[in-house]
Parts: sequence; structure tokens; C-alpha cells
Amino acid sequence: MGCDIQLFTEGLLKTYVTGEKQWINIDRWYRKDGWAEYMITENEGFHYTDLIDGHRDYGLFYLLAGVRGNDNENSYLPIAKAKGVPEQMDLLIKNHYKKYFNINIEQESIDCHHASYLTLKELKDSGYGGIMRLKGWVKQDEYNKAMCLLEKEEKYQLWFRDIKDQNSSKHGLVLKDWNGYLNLNLTAMIEGMEKLETERKIENDEEIRVVFGFDN
Repeated sequence: MGCDIQLFTEGLLKTYVTGEKQWINIDRWYRKDGWAEYMITENEGFHYTDLIDGHRDYGLFYLLAGVRGNDNENSYLPIAKAKGVPEQMDLLIKNHYKKYFNINIEQESIDCHHASYLTLKELKDSGYGGIMRLKGWVKQDEYNKAMCLLEKEEKYQLWFRDIKDQNSSKHGLVLKDWNGYLNLNLTAMIEGMEKLETERKIENDEEIRVVFGFDN
């Protein structure tokens, strides 16, 4: 059975009513005039930024919350184990969880699993978004292609079989280590958050986050 992610971006912003900061959705229901905290029910007149472009990327899901992966077979472990939904979140996102997952915000239901949230700081501190030292079993021709592209400073994600994966065949593969990208969808998500951070004048990387959950 396939697994999909429901992911939203929030910024810690001052509200127009009280002037105090609260978490406000800034991607899916971000209205260009800045009134994102209103209870919007229609998409018309609104701008949507999809940070992962609808990808069903199980490698990304594992890095975000340990979904569709095994710690015993992966050298690059999840950024954090699932934390559940945050205590304070945008009402628009709360309503989305209730409508589509029948979720009680205080307790995950069977329709939504591994609900969690990560700040941009946490994503960056993981080191998984940029060039990093990698090691694994690869196809020689794919490795050669990757090295050529990376030397030209082009982004390329080289497929590899993890050295901790003892259950899969290594036939036709060679063991290599290199400087490359672990997951380009994660890299793109971080870059998308940085852009939203600048656009919305968010003060620091701890005041912008992704809130997400998974459904099968």
C-alpha cells in the first residue's frame, strides 16, 4: 500500500488583531495581502507553494520521521522521531486534519500516522540538505556520471545501497565514498522554506517550520 504525506509550512508571525506572534500557515493558504489567519475555505485568490512538489519520496519520509525505513539498514538516520502535532498550530491546518483524517488533535487517529513538525533550523542542522560525505554500494557508470556533474557544481542525487543493508544483493555494485547530496527533495524543501522565510520577513530559522503527517 502506498504512503502519502500531508505537509504544510508555518511561520511565527505577528497577528493583525493582537500584535502577538503565533504560528500561521504561509504556503497552502497564504493570501498575497498577508491575511492568512482568516478562516479561509476556498482556494480562490490564494497562492500555494508546494515544497515537495507532490513527490512520494520514501527516502524523504524516512529522513523526516522514520516512515518507510529501518534504522538497522540505514546509516543516515531520521532527523527526529515523530513528535505528534504541535501544541499550537494554525486553525486552517487543524481543520484540515479534522476534515481529511478525522483526527483528534490531542491524539493521533488510525487515519494519520507519524504526525510531526520540524523547524528550518532542525532541517539545516541535520546536514542532510547540502553536500555531505556519503558511502554506499553504487553502479560504477552512475558513479562516474555523478562525479562529473558534481564537479560542475550541478545537483545530482546518486542512488546507492546502504552499507548497513545486509539483506540485498550487491551484485554488479562497487563500494564507494564521495561528497554528494543525500536527498534532493529535502534540499529543495529547505530552499523553499528559505524563500518563504525571506518573503514573509521571518526573523530566524526557528520561526518557520513544516507540519506534516502521513496516510496510507
